[in-house]
Amino acid sequence: MKKWVAEKLRCPTCLAQNVPLELTIRDEDRDEIMAGTLGCSTCGQHYPIEEGIAVVLPEKTKEIIHDNSGYNAPIMLSAYLWSHFGDLFGDPDATNAYEIWSSCLPAMRGDGLDVGCAVGRLTFELAKTHERVIGLDTSIAFIRKAREIAQRKRLDFDLIVEGHLTDPKGCDFDETWHLENVDFIVADALALPFETGEFSTVSAINLLEKVPDPLRHLEEVDRVLRENDSMFLFSDPFSWDAAVSPPERWLSGNGNKLYSPRGIDTMRRFFAGEYGTFQPPLTIVQQGNVSWRIRKTENLWEHITSQYLVGRRE
Repeated sequence: MKKWVAEKLRCPTCLAQNVPLELTIRDEDRDEIMAGTLGCSTCGQHYPIEEGIAVVLPEKTKEIIHDNSGYNAPIMLSAYLWSHFGDLFGDPDATNAYEIWSSCLPAMRGDGLDVGCAVGRLTFELAKTHERVIGLDTSIAFIRKAREIAQRKRLDFDLIVEGHLTDPKGCDFDETWHLENVDFIVADALALPFETGEFSTVSAINLLEKVPDPLRHLEEVDRVLRENDSMFLFSDPFSWDAAVSPPERWLSGNGNKLYSPRGIDTMRRFFAGEYGTFQPPLTIVQQGNVSWRIRKTENLWEHITSQYLVGRRE
């Protein structure tokens, strides 16, 4: 973890008190903290830094990093690396989703935050137009690989074809990506470990329906987003699943009658200031649909339409 990231971190358990974390370094390499702890003087929690990765999760979320299934499984790492970078290594089946999303984000003064960054493609894109960028995810496998890419300025991985059969893939990144200004941490979208108003730009791609409390996620985005001169890129397929969040917490799909039946309509109302979640409101400056794919094996694909909104505060 880069030292400038440590300076931004706040205790995710004590967000209301805005408690800075006290850094203890056991091992460092120039501006990188390779091992150490981040301690909270208020609640007594300690958050580890191992192999350069800070795990800044509240107690109730910590067990997720020990789960070798789900988003920590090898097949999901292969799937998301292809989805994020397939166009860069010339796969004819890749979509231009990240090209579209990144085109929505002009240069902004200040730092960017990519919530639910997975293996980091949009985080890297943000680094082209922002001073510094942090990507966060609950998958330690995703974060480990994203950090490796940033440090090497190159992607190498084994794309799963079928079973244990793989096909090596890779690509280089040129200097225009500014990967030296990027870092990644393990953190929770429902408890963003940062000070209020810290970021000029926040992105959250295909995440809303994957968190147990979607409204809390949006409240956290609003909390860390600057009140002026800021942007929020939101995109989601609204594929609600009762195994992830109870229907009464869904923000559309007739789970909760308080909201519009369709998710994109609910989100437009949120951006406009209804429900009081986004204050000040966000003016929608761009919107549309993105075709996105996840390739799990050569014969197993997910084809997704993700609807996006770009909101701006002047």
